[in-house]
Amino acid sequence: MKKLLIIALAALLAACSQGLSGTWSDSMGMVSYTFASDGKVTVEMLGKSQQTKYRLEGDMLKVEVPDSNGEALEFTLNEDGSLQGPMGVRLQKQEK
Repeated sequence: MKKLLIIALAALLAACSQGLSGTWSDSMGMVSYTFASDGKVTVEMLGKSQQTKYRLEGDMLKVEVPDSNGEALEFTLNEDGSLQGPMGVRLQKQEK
């Protein structure tokens, strides 16, 4: 029983540490978010690029706003893999 508990705990910790990987963008191509599994994200908007950090908490994705004392944009990870963000912004994962 103790072994089973340890294995289950290890699996849970491994699942929690996984991040997103890939690029999501809006339908007009105005903004894109490229996520690395190490917790970093590159945001590109209107020809400018900025790197920041993100964290995934269940189906809630929080992208830190640079120079904001910890404020974050919140996105919901939908079942279809899209991200629903502030002000109705919907981001779709881009194929490689």
